[in-house]
Amino acid sequence: MKKIKILLFFLMTIITPSFAIEEVTLPEETQGLDYLSDVYYGKIENEKEVSPILRLFSEKGYTFENSKVNSVKLHFLYSGQLNYSKYSQNSPYFNHSFFAVEPMMSVNFNENKSKAMFDINLTRHIPGYSNGFTQRISQAYVSHKITDNQTIMIGQGPRLPNTYDGSRSLFFQEMFYKSQLGRTFGEALSVGVRNLASYKYMDYDIGLYDSTRYMKDFGNGLDFTGHVMFKPFANVSEKTGNFKIGGSYAIGKNKNSYNTYSIVGMYDYNKFHIQAEYANADGYNGVNESQNKADGFYTLLSYNLTPKLSLLARYDYFTPNKDISHIYTQEYSAGVSYYLFKNMKLMLNYVNRHGSNNKDANMILFATRFIL
Repeated sequence: MKKIKILLFFLMTIITPSFAIEEVTLPEETQGLDYLSDVYYGKIENEKEVSPILRLFSEKGYTFENSKVNSVKLHFLYSGQLNYSKYSQNSPYFNHSFFAVEPMMSVNFNENKSKAMFDINLTRHIPGYSNGFTQRISQAYVSHKITDNQTIMIGQGPRLPNTYDGSRSLFFQEMFYKSQLGRTFGEALSVGVRNLASYKYMDYDIGLYDSTRYMKDFGNGLDFTGHVMFKPFANVSEKTGNFKIGGSYAIGKNKNSYNTYSIVGMYDYNKFHIQAEYANADGYNGVNESQNKADGFYTLLSYNLTPKLSLLARYDYFTPNKDISHIYTQEYSAGVSYYLFKNMKLMLNYVNRHGSNNKDANMILFATRFIL
């Protein structure tokens, strides 16, 4: 037990956790963990045995009886990274960077059909953004589950689904970095109204938003972003594997008009996973806005050696401006990911980057991703 606590302290002190409020399901491997872990995993049945502070951080949060508020839950995220990089014609360098110090609070009410969420990244800094408070807000929304399959959300929620890879939380992205199309067209946060739905054969996420990002400036225009995913073999997936195919589309105007579309497919069978996505933009509005015509694609392969340990590989090709011929960047990535616990993920990646500008790079990247 003492060794586990020392290991957790070491990892939390010098390396990386990252943000996500979702969790993964792993086999029961929590025997022998300390009291806080028992609370987090919901192993303690009698909540009155747990102090009020720990109950706020527990799996269910602090629950109330005979109240319109059903529960209050606090989360805390810390994020950073270790990076060893060697660019052509430059000396190698090593650095550690902080990504996020991120407290969050969620409140469930109306028999757990409604939810309010607030999430602020205290370390976020966007160049040219003068308001130090609003740029740090990651999520600030209310949502209501109108049916078992349908949810309405108002405010600034999770990332807009303007590509599949760009919309994913960092805890669930397979590699250290998202694909080039994901981190260029995606990573967008905006205020709006969205409808999320999940059915046996189809999921979708559609919404109408203000076209500015990170609450930087309102009133420049509107943005429609939608994503749909079909599951044609859902009724026989246990035999055939899990196949999904879908796409996304974003159109709007901020300072300039833009539209972006993507097509994505993925297949899981036993321990094997393959995923591929193509995206094309006639102008785009991600973290940064651009009038460039750009496109790119990636193919990702992964194999689960154990329920906790995975091997990954990805090929990634991106053209940042199709009006200029022979301009491209391609990346070859290989990595290992390991779930130390279901709320802590360790990642080690190697990336070889090659571009038409001859600024090649080799990178070794290490991160942990953790949420309390």
